[in-house]
Amino acid sequence: MKNKKLRIFLIILGISVIITFIFDFTFGGKLTNYTEIILNILYGALIGGSLSLSGLVTRFILKKSNLKSKPVKTYTLLLILIAGYITIDVFVINILWYHFTQNVDFIDIITNNGIIISSIITIFIGLTIFFIILSKSFINKLLDAEKEIQKSRDQADKSKFETLKTQINPHFLFNSLNTLSSLIEIDTAKADEFTKKLSNIYRYILDNQDNELVAAESEMNFIKEYFYLQAIRFDNNFSYKIADIDKFKNKLIIPMSLQIIVENIFKHNVISAESQINISINSTGDYIVVSNNKTKTKNADVSHKTGLKNLNSRYVLICEKSCIIDDAEKSFTVKLPLINQD
Repeated sequence: MKNKKLRIFLIILGISVIITFIFDFTFGGKLTNYTEIILNILYGALIGGSLSLSGLVTRFILKKSNLKSKPVKTYTLLLILIAGYITIDVFVINILWYHFTQNVDFIDIITNNGIIISSIITIFIGLTIFFIILSKSFINKLLDAEKEIQKSRDQADKSKFETLKTQINPHFLFNSLNTLSSLIEIDTAKADEFTKKLSNIYRYILDNQDNELVAAESEMNFIKEYFYLQAIRFDNNFSYKIADIDKFKNKLIIPMSLQIIVENIFKHNVISAESQINISINSTGDYIVVSNNKTKTKNADVSHKTGLKNLNSRYVLICEKSCIIDDAEKSFTVKLPLINQD
């Protein structure tokens, strides 16, 4: 990077010195001694060095601007700012240079046709050099941005696949079938209800597995049916409280996100008559909040953080907001961003 900056500086410096000598001969100058030659070289170096500083402005704007979504606006802003900078830079340096090196009055400098013409030509050359460098840098930035977008898409697909594997958990299906098998022998009516709820859950999963977002109300209704199955499985050794669904009207959420969080609660806590879990689903501001108390932790092969990382990645990609996780000593809380429905 340092070599690249030095190379650009030397190119601008060299061109500036050459142009300075051309101007001198074009407008009647005569380089008759070493002093004048050195002064012309210094002048070219001063112009070239100051113009090269426009690269700092360029890098600052490219760093602060959203090149991915607003490339034309960013490019236009750069053109305006750098054109203004180069114009002011050349005129200021020329005024100071002729005043302090040749004792020319300020009024005479700004009214001298030769100085004005040379300044305009210098500005034109400076802008031409800058536009060439900017265009190359801008194209490279756009290509990098496109690569990042493609990388984000690939990550989204991978995250979506990993999340889907978590959603359609074979252990969940296995446990549900075991529970259903037991119910058939002792309570056929409840077994029939259990089958309907299980069918509704997988229908919801299949209907929404390709959707980026779903209505928060639908997700709430889905998680209630999920709780129904878990209540039978864990013999009602947990309680849950869900906020009024009206709170979530006109809000969107990533499908099955609540199921991922709740499944982690059941997976990583011991649930029994002596160790009961209390789950709360509520809203605060622009977040839906899922919290639970902690019991004895199970020895799980896979950390629940993997599922949450996948979920968080999807939120960042979709709405540029992150999930908030509070892993306290006696409680665990996850806040999911609620997205306004257009």
